[in-house]
Amino acid sequence: MNFEKDKKAIRMKTIDGNHGDDEFKRKNTQKVLNQVNSLRKTYAQKWSEYNQAKTSEKIVALRLLSELIENFEIEKNKCNGRPLIPLKEQMICMFLYTYSRFSSRRVISDLELARQNKLIDKTPHFNTVCNFFKKDEMTSILSQLVEITAMPLRLVEEKIIVDSSGFSTSLYERWFDIRTQAVSRKRKWKKVHLSCGAKTHCITSVRITPGNYGDSPELVPLIKNTAKHFDMKEISADKAYLSRNNLNFIGEHGAIPFIPFKSNSLKNSRGSRLWKQMWLFFYNNQEEFMKHYHARSNIETTFSMLKRIYGNFLRLRDETGQINEILMKCLCHNLAVLVQEGFELGIEIDFKKCAELYFAQVED
Repeated sequence: MNFEKDKKAIRMKTIDGNHGDDEFKRKNTQKVLNQVNSLRKTYAQKWSEYNQAKTSEKIVALRLLSELIENFEIEKNKCNGRPLIPLKEQMICMFLYTYSRFSSRRVISDLELARQNKLIDKTPHFNTVCNFFKKDEMTSILSQLVEITAMPLRLVEEKIIVDSSGFSTSLYERWFDIRTQAVSRKRKWKKVHLSCGAKTHCITSVRITPGNYGDSPELVPLIKNTAKHFDMKEISADKAYLSRNNLNFIGEHGAIPFIPFKSNSLKNSRGSRLWKQMWLFFYNNQEEFMKHYHARSNIETTFSMLKRIYGNFLRLRDETGQINEILMKCLCHNLAVLVQEGFELGIEIDFKKCAELYFAQVED
């Protein structure tokens, strides 16, 4: 018998069989991918409205900002000396500085164009633009303006998401490493805590803390501010916000908390009935739970928009200036969202009505 011939035939048959298996696997894999792609949910872009919104965004946003400031209540303190620059002009200068991402010197050309178009009465010095950000009273004003600019979308947004992210600064702090006995430098950064809508990505409330602050304590004030103007149905957040106090607070405002449980979380209610209910729902219906929790990915889109468009680096060195710079980024973002949704959804933007409603609820 010719064993060598038989061995070669068997080897060739095995190779052909393997090729056949590989071809079968490849076809099956392609078939599965085609089925997944056919089931994948896609969102059609309204290109006509999108193009109109983006090509006129800056002009419309400036007009909206002017209208917003005209309907904003502020106490005017009398003082001696040089007349104060009106709040409207200060806001326009800060908006153009943040929106353009130019330096305070380079943005002067844009401010001169704004003066020629009668948006402001006088072109300020480039140092004056930075000084606007350093005012303590600007922090509360900008925070209120961010919340007011989200109110035209209160009938659209029912799902709210909470998360935080960092913005770096130009300042450093010294660290002494015990293990290596060496001194190192680490860049300081600010942590921004946001609540935003899942559909339009509008920022409903914002809080700013040092970089080493925790996330969980900030959920209550964010949801408290949002609940004044929005009818919330669901609230999504990551595990950093998991606590019985947070779940109870969300439940008290009529919303369902979709916060995943940690691996060591127990079912024990400890006075929180909602904790036990959500624990059971999480472990018995994980697929359904994750469908709702997936809305949390929208806040990553919001932070991406903030950082890509307006920068993830804070240029001002002053503590108050850095906080106000972040708040102005959020205000620019909300104005851009309003321009987009105004074209796509045809939303009517009435800041006079929104401001009246906002201040009436604040007084209550």
